[in-house]
Order: sequence, then structure tokens, then C-alpha cells
Amino acid sequence: DAVKWLVAQKEDWLVFFDNADDPKLDLHKFLPLCNHGNIIITSRNPELRVYGSHFPVSGMEEEDAIALLLKSGAVQQITSSDEKRAAEIVKVLWYLPLAIVQAGAFIAKFGALNQYFDLYAKNHSKLLREKPSQSHSDYEWTVYTTWQMSFDRLSPAAAVLLQLCSFLHQEGISEDIFSRAAAYDFPSLGPSKEKLQQPLEFLSQFQEPDGKWDTMAFLELTTEIMSYSLAMFAPETRIFSIHPLV
Repeated sequence: DAVKWLVAQKEDWLVFFDNADDPKLDLHKFLPLCNHGNIIITSRNPELRVYGSHFPVSGMEEEDAIALLLKSGAVQQITSSDEKRAAEIVKVLWYLPLAIVQAGAFIAKFGALNQYFDLYAKNHSKLLREKPSQSHSDYEWTVYTTWQMSFDRLSPAAAVLLQLCSFLHQEGISEDIFSRAAAYDFPSLGPSKEKLQQPLEFLSQFQEPDGKWDTMAFLELTTEIMSYSLAMFAPETRIFSIHPLV
């Protein structure tokens, strides 16, 4: 097969695994076991870091993001005002290339560079769903469908946890927030236990029979969410964050 053929080759070779995002995929059996050749893997699954050195890819540099938006938006005779407006747009899109190309296609279609910022503020969900009929990119998914496909693969418990996180600021999400909520003692002036029954039932799965917080159970769900790049974790601070466009 192909793997054995690569192992037998004396010349150098390059194998490229693109979008190896499925955490259920065992990539090891597709990797040639030899001391020559090169392998590049692009993935949103952080667990694949075990296969070698890794380089996280975040948003674009602002200058490049502006250039991409203006190019994909077919903006002609670019003025300083256009660049300023483009800078505002790419900032709210968090410099995400797919979102920028998608925005550019909309701008090119409607000639709406000056209006896009305000339109996005009021209709960002709809705009992130819209697939342009003409685009500089041959990528078939929109920003929304890319995230939605990942979300749909989550277990029900992981999906609920991510939804709960959506009520929090996208940065600074800690395990402590949930462990304290699970141990809430219901003071007389606060909400009743009956009103909080649903979230308490959810949080109970992270508690041991004696009521102590089960960090392992919590980490299992957060690891599942991170395997689809729907959340990120900073080990040094033990803080989670969620991409604002999620």
C-alpha cells in the first residue's frame, strides 16, 4: 500500500494531511514508520501535537487581513478611508481568513464596504451563514457551517457545557466558575433551588457521590470541546477561552 511504498523509497518525500480534524480518526496507521520523509498535518485537533513539533495558526496580521478583504471585496481605487473601514471590519471578524473572504464576497456582490460594519453588528449570524456564489476561495463551507459541523459532533453533555459558556465572556473561563456553581448554598435572598434545577442537574455529573467536585469528569468534557477547536486552554493559567465567532 501507499505507506509501505513511502517507507521503501530512498528519495525524500512529503505527505500532507489537510483538515485532519476528526478526533476519532487514528492518524497513526497512515504515517510511514521510517527515518526519512516529511509530514505536514493541518488540524483543529490539538491532540495531534503528539506526532511532532507544532505551530498554532491564529488570525492574520492586520495588514494582510485588510489586503485580503479589499481584494476579495473587489474594491477598486482603494482610498485611506477604504483601508480604515476595512480595518474596522477585519477586527470584528477577529482576523479569521474564512470570515474575511466571506465578508469580501458579500462586499463585492453588494458594493457594501461602507455598510458592512453596521450590517454585521445587526446581522452577524446571518452573514456568517451566507455562502457566496462567487468567491476567491474554493473552500465549500461558511464560517457558521464550519463551527456548526464541529458542534454537531459533540456529545450532548459537551454541547450543553459549551452553550453554558456562551453566557460568559469568551475569555477567562475557569473550572472554578462551575465548581462554585455546583456548590451553591442558596442564600435566602438568592434564586431558589427549584429555579436552578436544570443547571444543577447538569453540574451534578461533575460531582462525586460525596458531593466533591470531580475534576477528571470536567476535563473529559472540556477536552472533547477542545478537540474540535471550539475552545482553547492555557495550561499555565488553567483558563479556557472560546473563539468570539463561535
